[in-house]
Order: sequence, then C-alpha cells, then structure tokens
Amino acid sequence: MIRPATEADTPALLALSSDTGFFKPLEIEALAGVLNDYFASNRDDYGHRCFVWEDAGTVLGFVYHAPEEMTDRTWYLWWIAVAADRQGRGLGGKLLAFVENDVRELDGRLLVVETSDTAHYEPTRRFYLKRGFTAAANLTDFYADGDGMAVFTKRVDGATEDRGQRTEPQNHRSQG
Repeated sequence: MIRPATEADTPALLALSSDTGFFKPLEIEALAGVLNDYFASNRDDYGHRCFVWEDAGTVLGFVYHAPEEMTDRTWYLWWIAVAADRQGRGLGGKLLAFVENDVRELDGRLLVVETSDTAHYEPTRRFYLKRGFTAAANLTDFYADGDGMAVFTKRVDGATEDRGQRTEPQNHRSQG
C-alpha cells in the first residue's frame, strides 16, 4: 500500500536508503535534512510530497517529489528508493508510476530526475529510459571529478516531449 509518509517513518527511510548501497553517507545526511524540512514546513508551505510503500507494517520503498520553483508546472523527483531485498521486482516502477500520476493530478507538466553518470548508476539510468524518460543532459564532473549528473525528463501532461532531444545525452561517457 502506498501512503503519505509520517515523521515516524524517518528512521526507516534513512535505513532503507543507506542499505541500498547506492547512496553515500553524505547523501543520507542530506535525506535526513530533507525529511526534517519536509515535516517542518516544505510539505505544507511548498507542496512537497513524500509517500511510502508499506506491506505488513514494513516500509519497502519511498518517493519524494516537489514542484520546481520558478517554472511552469515542472516537478522534480528528489528521491526514489526500494529496499535492497525487494529490488528488481517491479516496486520501483510502481512507485515511479505513482509519482507520475500524482504530478499529473496536480496539473504537473514535466517530471525531472537527476542521477549520477558513473558505472554504478547504469541500472538507474536504464530504469528511467525503460519507463519513457528522455536523457536530456549530462553535466560532466558535477558531483565530483569523474562523477557527472545525468538528467532525465518526462512529460506527464500528455504533450509530446520530443523537441529534438536525443535518447542519450551528448556528453554521455562510455560506461565500460
């Protein structure tokens, strides 16, 4: 079942994210701050959204998305994570579809995702491409030397996204 996150979920969301092996300690610290801000004000004041997938009282995954300021109905998917022992079973796809529907229902137009361009994140990039996202940009050395940002977008309002964008970013480095 997908339900709104509660403040009591914070320890489980941090542990789940850490246990995936994808997020660095600094990113887990950032998530703690994001969740604190979410429950303090971002949920009510800025329209941020956080939902968990729970089964039999156990949190199996979560998503966090928010409208991007100074844009026309553009939303950012900040976090999506699935418990390590549940990955590869379709839960991430269901969570992503939930986000797309949620953003669409809130009159969103465009959903943006960013991730690392390192080899470790190749499955993540394939995940977004498989679900209809377009590889829109790659910012070399963004997170650190040798760790660029891959940006993906998807129209959720039914409009066509193809405006001359490529299916792979121009600067995409070889993952070998």
